[in-house]
Amino acid sequence: IFAMHTSLADQLADNLRNLLNTNHGERLGLYDFGANLAPLTLDFTSREDFDSEAIIRIRTAVQKYMPFINLKTFESKIDRFNNQVVGKITVNITYDIPQLAATERQIAVTLYVT
Repeated sequence: IFAMHTSLADQLADNLRNLLNTNHGERLGLYDFGANLAPLTLDFTSREDFDSEAIIRIRTAVQKYMPFINLKTFESKIDRFNNQVVGKITVNITYDIPQLAATERQIAVTLYVT
């Protein structure tokens, strides 16, 4: 029923995805767990520094909770839907896990803007 990981690198990728998708206050007992990216989407239209703020939040969360992961590249892509009000931001991150010799791994996080 449940898919299981057989490799440590895949398990860490899943843990990283959970870290990136979690916002502050969502994890019981660890208020500051997560990258806290959802609040950035609330004032997306008035923010010109979305990329730099997202990078700061991601780096801070990874350094605190998964310091064995080396973040390498970050790029975001904005797709606006037909009504031009609702949009989708896809954040692509490339990272390495040196202790496992796992290099050039990628993860994508999707955020919706209303």
